Amino acid sequence: MNPLGAIASHVLPLYGVLLFGWAIGKHTGGLARWISGLLVYALIPVLVLGNVQQAEVAQIAIITPLMFAVAAAMSLPAWWLSKRIGEDFDPRLLSASFSFFNVAFFGIPVVKALFGEAEISTVVCAYMGSALYGDTIGYYLIARSKVGGKRAATQALRVPLVYAMVAAIVLRVWEVPLPAVMDTVQPGVSLAVSVLGMGVVGLGLGQAGEGRTEPRLLAKILALRQVSAAVLLALALGIEALAVGTLDRQDRIIVGLVALFPIAANITVFATLIDKNKREAAILIGASSAVSLILVAAVVGVAGGILTG
Repeated sequence: MNPLGAIASHVLPLYGVLLFGWAIGKHTGGLARWISGLLVYALIPVLVLGNVQQAEVAQIAIITPLMFAVAAAMSLPAWWLSKRIGEDFDPRLLSASFSFFNVAFFGIPVVKALFGEAEISTVVCAYMGSALYGDTIGYYLIARSKVGGKRAATQALRVPLVYAMVAAIVLRVWEVPLPAVMDTVQPGVSLAVSVLGMGVVGLGLGQAGEGRTEPRLLAKILALRQVSAAVLLALALGIEALAVGTLDRQDRIIVGLVALFPIAANITVFATLIDKNKREAAILIGASSAVSLILVAAVVGVAGGILTG
């Protein structure tokens, strides 16, 4: 199957799930929260534990901190934009919208379509870096104004992903094998994470409520975020190539694709937490998901052979 056809077969069905979630979102109440809990407390930790075992130690040591640094640096263009748009979009949510990439729900099926199941471990290393920033520092910056700095820090340290990452890295470095059943369940877990995650995005859209949204504002946010992600990731990968040179060509392509990935769904959770821009956050995530699909399809259509060759 050609790369564009592979993207269509792996990713387009997920947008059907998103649309279904949007259609039923008004009538589901706490379904999104229940699914999010299943993802955060069970499926994503299992996904990380299994796939980190397949990664090279050098990939973990380079890709994860590289993505953490890029996620942190994305707050700089967000801060610049916040000074120009004023109170139209909460600065904390704006920073989170720039820094949080939907690697787990969107990125995994894209990488699987282009490079196969074996390369999911590479994109999971990228996910760990971006999610570690978002679930610790990113969450703290959002939550401290609502619950206080001490409680926000405590809550950030309760996220299961942090401990799943530590356990996965320790087991990988010490070469401690996981039970054989993990190899059997990983493809199913990967699929479940993508399907349920995109469902959560759709449910968030369905629960956005009524109100006015300024299209120009959302377009400015998406445009600057896209350019910033491309520039910062290219810069980070260029520094790695010149100063370290450990990652291979395919690793750099997979990490570089993260610049095309949409805003993570947990922005809607943060908007609810601080009671600001809830509708705008949901629409921004939906628009970002649509833009990312178009960008990935365009890049694969133009350079699919180069990417996978």
